[in-house]
Order: sequence, then C-alpha cells, then structure tokens
Amino acid sequence: MNLSEIRLKFRDLSGRYDLVNADGSDNGADFFINEGRKFLDRLDETQKSWASYFVKASAGDFIIRFPYCRAVKEVWIATSPEGRWQLKKKSLQDLTAGYLSGLISSRTRGTPLYYAPGITRYVPANVPIFDAGGLNDFIEVPSDNAYEYNCILLNIPVSKETLVDIRGLFYSAELVNDTDTNYWSEAHPMLLYMAAMRQMEIVQRNPSGVAEWTNSIMTELQQLGKDLVEELISEVDVMGGD
Repeated sequence: MNLSEIRLKFRDLSGRYDLVNADGSDNGADFFINEGRKFLDRLDETQKSWASYFVKASAGDFIIRFPYCRAVKEVWIATSPEGRWQLKKKSLQDLTAGYLSGLISSRTRGTPLYYAPGITRYVPANVPIFDAGGLNDFIEVPSDNAYEYNCILLNIPVSKETLVDIRGLFYSAELVNDTDTNYWSEAHPMLLYMAAMRQMEIVQRNPSGVAEWTNSIMTELQQLGKDLVEELISEVDVMGGD
C-alpha cells in the first residue's frame, strides 16, 4: 500500500476523519503514520532492519555522510572491481590523535584502513563556523549541521574515487508523497496502522491505550523476529565455545 492508501485506511479504521481531508489529502494523519514507522523501526530487529548505504567518495574526501542511520555496524570500501575490504573501527579520539600537530588538509592521501563515527552537529546551531585564520582545517564537523545525517571519518583522505558501503541499522523510508511506499506499508500495513494509533494515544495522554497498542504490536512483531532467528540459525550445526 502507498501512503495515500495507508492514510485512507487509517481514517476508516480509526474514525479520525478530521485528520484526512475530504479529498483524501493529509490533514495530520501523515505525522502519526511516520512516527509509527519510526517506532516500529526501533522496537525490534527484523530481516529488513539492516541496510547498505553506498557513497562515492572523491579524491581528498575523509568525511562520509549518510542519512537516517540508527547505528553503523560495518564499513567496507572498494577502489577497483577486483576487490573490497572492511575498515576497522576506532574511537574518534584514537583516529584523530595522530594528527594533532598537522592540518587535515595536509594529511597524505592513500587507502584508508580505519574509520570512526563522527560528530554531526555543532552549537549554537545554524551559525557559521568562525574564521580562525586557517584553524578551520581542524574542524571535523560537516558545515551544514544537518540533523538527519550521520557521518564517519576515515583515518586518511582517499587518494582516488572510492566506493564506501555503510552497513548498519537504518530507518525505513519516510512516507512523504502519496505514492511513497516502504517496508511497513508494503509488507505489514496493519502493523503500520497499529503503530500510528499508538502514537496518537501518546498525544492524547492515554496510557492504557498506549499499553494496549504496544502489547498488540509486540505480539505481531515477535513473529517477524522469529523469522530473523530462523534465518540466522539456518545451516548452523556447530556451537562455538572453549
């Protein structure tokens, strides 16, 4: 189901005709639908919780930005069709410790082997970073202060165009246009409706309603979790241990 269809179903099942205009357009329903989407994404891990986000880094890049990521799990890079390799994770402090005496712009370009989750905002927000006569080169925060983005830092700038594969937990796609779909709207529209209703109960300050919807959602979602477990244990016949 697309957003328009989900919105109409939400109106019909909930009886909240005030949240959908007479022509079927949004009058508040989309907010609860999308908040329900995020609740489902965070509630449990399913077969669709993981995703890859691919970025082409240009020569000289060392900050890699990507949207709507809940948690970075792995980073892989490739510089040719012949192979790829996984970067090792370091803390931001360890990654930058070796460069305290040199500007980022002067780092020797090459093939990165390490990455660290970066800082994606500065305060105060939406104020241009000061001009410090060259010291701005030490600033490792994306300049546009975009809240919907996460970023990683590579230990050195790449020397040539590089494909970066960010793997981890990502939010499902936001539903904005009437024809938009995502995992929940296509595969589990009833769960999306239930989650939207739960979010509405929160706004209405109805704790019993929130609890009832949560219990109903968990009952359904646990079945999806069992599918993930079945996939993870498939063909595994040896248990690890000492």
